[in-house]
Amino acid sequence: MSGPSFELACFDTDAVLLGCARGVDRLELCSQRDQDGLTPEDAMVEFALRSRRHGYPRLMVMLRPDSDDTLCSEHKMKLVTDAVRLWKNEGVDGFVVGFAEVSRQTRGLEIAHEYMQSIMALAPQKEWVFHRLVDRLTDPLQGIKALETLGFQRVLSSGGAPSAFEGWENLMVWQAACPGLELLAGGGLRSGPVQDLMNRYPDRGLWPRAGLHASCIPAGSDSADEEELNRLLLALKS
Repeated sequence: MSGPSFELACFDTDAVLLGCARGVDRLELCSQRDQDGLTPEDAMVEFALRSRRHGYPRLMVMLRPDSDDTLCSEHKMKLVTDAVRLWKNEGVDGFVVGFAEVSRQTRGLEIAHEYMQSIMALAPQKEWVFHRLVDRLTDPLQGIKALETLGFQRVLSSGGAPSAFEGWENLMVWQAACPGLELLAGGGLRSGPVQDLMNRYPDRGLWPRAGLHASCIPAGSDSADEEELNRLLLALKS
């Protein structure tokens, strides 16, 4: 597909089939939308691997056992490492992860470097994406720079705002400041605002380089909507 790339957040197998049928660039596999996405069931990953054709869309597996991103216990680390070991040789293209900790010096929230390094070392050949926890850090830009140093390929962010539409200018500034990784714009994006962004910022060279991320789930629904996905993809081609 032409235009900025698009990643569909999939919370069920229907979304996986929809994303495969419409030829999106990537699928993020996760569960529990009410908790902003947790680790998916093994069956969902297996289904996605069977459903795609010739290695596309690319598959990213969420590694998030629960919604507490600031507490990394031995039990939680085991769940994450077990998932990486299970799927790293089965055809998935990468993993989405994120842990933070309170700095002893500043008392601010920052990247949990040691945890991130130990997890990434399990599958250094895979794509690694840091999820929207980055927007809750005390200094998101410094966090993104740290992730660039750690070797993350992408960072999902709304620009520190409630939605990526509202944080778009931050996203462009942060992308320019961190050329060694790709920002993935996500958070509350719908086809209408995306069309507005396409019109307002025609220079795609200034955009977050990894494109856009959305679930295409309308308000009041639990499933991705095909018409909304079609409208969004059409907007990205304009």
